[in-house]
Amino acid sequence: MFWKFLKKSAEQPKPSPQATAPITKAVPLEFLQKLIPIGDLAIEELQALKISQNSFSPGQIIFTRGESANALMYLYSGNVFMEAPNGGGYNVDQETFKAYYPLSTHTEHYFSAIAKSPTEILCLPLSILQRSASASLNNNPLIDTAAIPPALVNSRFFNGFCAAFRRDELNLPSLPDVAFRLRSALQKDISIADAVKIINLDPVIASKLIQVSNSPIFRSINPIANSHDAVNRLGLKATQNLVTSISLHNLFRSNNKTLNNRIQQLWRQSIQIASLSYTLAGLTRSINPDEALLAGLTHNIGVLPIITYADSLKETAYTEAEFEQTILTLQGLVGAFILKKWHFPANVLQIPSHSGNWYQDDSPDLQLNDIVLLARFHAQLGTPNAQKLPPLNTLPAFTKLGERALTPDMSLQTLHEAKQQIAEALSFFRT
Repeated sequence: MFWKFLKKSAEQPKPSPQATAPITKAVPLEFLQKLIPIGDLAIEELQALKISQNSFSPGQIIFTRGESANALMYLYSGNVFMEAPNGGGYNVDQETFKAYYPLSTHTEHYFSAIAKSPTEILCLPLSILQRSASASLNNNPLIDTAAIPPALVNSRFFNGFCAAFRRDELNLPSLPDVAFRLRSALQKDISIADAVKIINLDPVIASKLIQVSNSPIFRSINPIANSHDAVNRLGLKATQNLVTSISLHNLFRSNNKTLNNRIQQLWRQSIQIASLSYTLAGLTRSINPDEALLAGLTHNIGVLPIITYADSLKETAYTEAEFEQTILTLQGLVGAFILKKWHFPANVLQIPSHSGNWYQDDSPDLQLNDIVLLARFHAQLGTPNAQKLPPLNTLPAFTKLGERALTPDMSLQTLHEAKQQIAEALSFFRT
């Protein structure tokens, strides 16, 4: 009944935010710092923001799908229903985590927003979105002590790791020998026979490469029985990505039982993100699925040196809270540093730093990091973290992929069925 009332009210002409006189009002700094992603801006920038406030009555339309957007809008108080093109949608209540995300982030609204209660909306310059999304990338606590999060300023573990990084004393993971040789060789003009010689130096990698060439993704009428035929079927570029992917498993090890459990959890997460990245890349015509697979496996590679550093200390030298906060703060920066040392291509280098930034938008075209970000989003559906996810329709990566390929109401089951098509091919990563 209530929603019918709202729908009936919504059909009546209502003044838009642009048509009503906005009120300029001071917003508490503590509130602005909670907003995602603008809360990453410096305090001085937050205090200098030009913010207007609009009030809406129950049933009043805040904005309509298809309208041009000239402001970045956040819910300040009240309850809003975000209506999808098919009539479905979701609620945003001031008491929930979703209220910390923008209601709309694009120059054109993809959903309609209708007030369900007396509601106040904050309007900020739309241009502030990318400034704030890039703020965390520009702040580098590894080399700038002013960028250290307040919670870690006095952390001996965090500061010790950063100091070891600056002195170049960290034990960074090295790309396994066969993978490194193959990547170096393929920068030149080599033959399939040359590539096979390198691959056969590691019998385990060679056998797993044969296994994947016989998987549902590449399988043909005749099964593959040797490395040469496997490389010939896969192609040199796909072979390079797959050999690197297979080799990564050996890096995820620790002698400390507790830390090894954490590493194995990390590896399982990498496999899941890689699987989803491969599946989502297959929905596009512009992103190579093999590259997406490798990007998914390496998106959290920056965690390894942090775990290795913890492994060198007594367990009483740090708390679990500062250990996890250090990972959250540094894994992207460290991961990008590692991939650069491994001479990975530029489109993969940015993955660790960007994969945790929902609103990063470096290009109007779909990029590899957009695929990994969407994979991370879908990996959290159905988990306790799902309630802290932003609305899918507000992500720049979602709009680039296109509504025909992926919709906000696409179920986890649909993606699960898609992943089954490559389950056999990915199984070799687990052994």
